[in-house]
Amino acid sequence: ADDAGATRFHVILDYRSHPTNSLINPEMRDWQGPAILIFNNGIFEDVDFQSLMNIRVGGRQGDRTMIGKYGLGFNSCYHFTDVPSLISRDSIVFLDPQETYLGQRGIKSPFPRNGIRRYSERDQLVPFENIEGIDFRSTFNGSLFRIPLRRSRSDISNRVFTIEEVRSL
Repeated sequence: ADDAGATRFHVILDYRSHPTNSLINPEMRDWQGPAILIFNNGIFEDVDFQSLMNIRVGGRQGDRTMIGKYGLGFNSCYHFTDVPSLISRDSIVFLDPQETYLGQRGIKSPFPRNGIRRYSERDQLVPFENIEGIDFRSTFNGSLFRIPLRRSRSDISNRVFTIEEVRSL
């Protein structure tokens, strides 16, 4: 958020569970539950998206003035999740470093501009709808990360956090 020049930042604990009928991969249903949402009003640039897509490789090593020069801040989300996602501008990113659900480490695509009702994987986007003004009809002037909480142990981490544990943190 600081590197993007954000002037607003906040964390939202999303206790909700979301529909699972139309997902990118039906096996992603366990990631439609409670999540940590991290918002800032900074805009992701193409280089920032590319940095995220290069999982396990920081994208700002050459720029010593950037807080995110080592990529460690974002990677801390893997303590809580295996499949983080992000919306900024007109794009959505889903990350899957183990290539378990997407068949690749991550995907970036434009989000639908006429709402999500006709979008084939609409349930995948429902968790973002109406958060900080996201309507899938106009450019989102900010960045919203969704970190769905792991429900069972995985190859990334044996640690499973409840939403109550996250709240106490």
